[in-house]
Amino acid sequence: MDHVRWGRGSGNPHYSGDVTDDDSTVSGTVAAIDIGTNSVHMVVARIDDKGFTVVTSEKEVVRLGEGSEGLDHLTREAMDRGVAALAHMRRVADAHGATIRAVATSAVREAGNADIFVTRVREECGITVEVISGIEEARLIALGVRQSLNLGSDDVVMIDIGGGSTEVTLGNGRRTRIAQSIKLGAVRLTDRFLSAATNDVTVRNLRSHVRMSFANLAHEIAPHGFDRVVLSSGTCETLARIAAAMGGAPPRQLNGFRFDRGQLDAVVEEVLRADSVESRRAIGGMDPRRADIIVAGAVILQEMVRALGAEVLEYSEYALREGVLIDCIQRMRGDRTWRTNSALDSARRLADRCSVDMEHAGHVAAVSLSILRSLARSYEVDLSLAPLLEAAAILANVGNAVSYSRHHHHSYYIIRNADLVGFSDAEIETIALVSRYHRKGGPKKSHPEFEGLDEESRHDVELLAGILRIATGLDRSHDRSVSIVNGSVRTVAGRDTFIVSARCSAGDEVAELNRYTAQSRTGLLEEYLGDPVLVQVGA
Repeated sequence: MDHVRWGRGSGNPHYSGDVTDDDSTVSGTVAAIDIGTNSVHMVVARIDDKGFTVVTSEKEVVRLGEGSEGLDHLTREAMDRGVAALAHMRRVADAHGATIRAVATSAVREAGNADIFVTRVREECGITVEVISGIEEARLIALGVRQSLNLGSDDVVMIDIGGGSTEVTLGNGRRTRIAQSIKLGAVRLTDRFLSAATNDVTVRNLRSHVRMSFANLAHEIAPHGFDRVVLSSGTCETLARIAAAMGGAPPRQLNGFRFDRGQLDAVVEEVLRADSVESRRAIGGMDPRRADIIVAGAVILQEMVRALGAEVLEYSEYALREGVLIDCIQRMRGDRTWRTNSALDSARRLADRCSVDMEHAGHVAAVSLSILRSLARSYEVDLSLAPLLEAAAILANVGNAVSYSRHHHHSYYIIRNADLVGFSDAEIETIALVSRYHRKGGPKKSHPEFEGLDEESRHDVELLAGILRIATGLDRSHDRSVSIVNGSVRTVAGRDTFIVSARCSAGDEVAELNRYTAQSRTGLLEEYLGDPVLVQVGA
């Protein structure tokens, strides 16, 4: 028998930590890199079953988004700076024996030539860059904030002002209600409104733009209410430090530092009063590397705080990088809460909006996961693909919202263009393609989306789509009567055969309908395994 194993695609990182059989203990060293519009940050941490311990950190201001109108293009000079910074960080990570996970945010995800930068980083630095959506960025930032502050059951608005975008999340210590990314970044708005001059007119135009851009989200947050507002990342850190300096002796630790709306107004007034970058650098608490973009950042925060009606602000030292570390820990532990509470919830919400039969979809998902686990007992398949399979099963029929005819094609485009929290861009592509191939014709290299995947990801799609086809067939009756799906390898007619065994509670006729449909859909999985697949359904 040809026991096969296909790993995760290049968009999904491998981790070097040791994982026990019960996934309760993990160890290793991870370097989390945040490739932002303004700067590149890295934190290296040792991972154990209690969490992580920071070993070292690096930060370089590279201004990837500088000089690009609308952040739609990375200049050659900006890419050179980014690659040089990442090459240095690779050397630091290697010195600590760390596995690298690098995520890129606004400047890279919006650039039309991002693929050139990503390719250069891979070839020149040996780092695979994961370009994340704004919603995923917000999720990871919230993970970091929750680690740094005890949010408990408080409803908290989390604000992270970056160079190209601002991520806003409303949630508590466990769950997220709202997560959104807005194109309000300190570098972006400096380039747009303040590059020629900073005066009353340009600042007034800037304020108007921020108010208009944030109005809808502020209106969405208002009915929920909130108990706290937490700020994170470089721009907010600088504003918090200025507020602390204006209040006298700064705190030994900025994490958890609180300042009120009046203090923020005083900080903004001080920043606006300075009539040059040089004079802003002289402000107490100012990060000199941010003096040229702090006006835009200060106005963004002030207008958002006014729109929310917030009175007290607090700062979190943890943000995206630490969120990436925590995400790594949860993946290494096999902790499904990072999927169940975020990604799979977002998949269910999308399915619900598209009027999917959720009882059928949930049943097919459960059957699919049973088949995957059965395969793992006889074949070397990657069980970490389970969340992608579950999401694909939930979302396979969202295309019915457009038309039943060719609905699998419509499902692909709906999934691909939806903001699924908790999944990377590469994972969303896999989910969309598995849903696309859950019925009718199978994957072909002539299909551009499938051909665009790397080889390992193509095999992931073939495996998961092959499983989903059988699971869908086993509920052809849409009555969820098939249960107890198990699989094993036996010799049938002289050949090793993977046998899917199930029971049906609805009688012989329904059992035969489901068995026949599932058996007719085994071809793709048979091709993947190199073995025949036999479906058995007993009444």
